[in-house]
Amino acid sequence: MNLNDILEPIVALFDWTFGLLEAAGNGFNWVIIAVISILMVIWIKKMADFNREAEENGTLK
Repeated sequence: MNLNDILEPIVALFDWTFGLLEAAGNGFNWVIIAVISILMVIWIKKMADFNREAEENGTLK
């Protein structure tokens, strides 16, 4: 058993996975962009909430 025998199934898995991405086209990219945008809005809202709470408690430096 050599290294090629071990890595061949991993290579086949990556080929299959990237084949799915190619079949999805740009739709997959738009889904990722939308998810990241939504998460960024949630993150910014949480930061604003923490800053407001810190100002109310007097812990903001």
